Amino acid sequence: MKKLLSLMFALVLTAACSSSENSFKGKEYKMNDADNDAEIILGFDGEENRYFGKVVNNYFGQYEVEGNTIKFGPAGATMMAGPENLMKAESQYLMTLPTVNAFVLDGSKLTLKTSDGKELVFEEVEKTQEK
Repeated sequence: MKKLLSLMFALVLTAACSSSENSFKGKEYKMNDADNDAEIILGFDGEENRYFGKVVNNYFGQYEVEGNTIKFGPAGATMMAGPENLMKAESQYLMTLPTVNAFVLDGSKLTLKTSDGKELVFEEVEKTQEK
C-alpha cells in the first residue's frame, strides 16, 4: 500500500510540474498597456516550442523554457506597412522580446520579465490563429 501511495504521489507531482511549466502552450495572450495603443498578440504552439503573434505584421519564432526561465529566439515577420505609431510599437516590442529571460504565469495572466527589469503583462484571449 505504501508503494502504491508513493507511486501515485510521484505521478501527481510529475504531472503538476510538467503542466505548470508548459501551461501557456496552445494559448494566446494580448498585451496590457501596449505602447501607442497597439494590439499586441502573443501565442504559443500547442505541440512545439514555437511562438507567433501579430501587431501590424504577423511574427513567429522559437523559444526555450526551463522552469520559469524563457528565451525567445529571433522573430521572423511579414513586412506590411501600417500606421507609423503602430509600426513603432511593433518595432520596439520585437526588439524587447529577445531580452525576456523569465516569466510568471498566474491564471490567465502571463508576465514576461526582461533582463533590464521591464515587465510585459499579457492576458489570455480566445485563439485567433491556428498553429
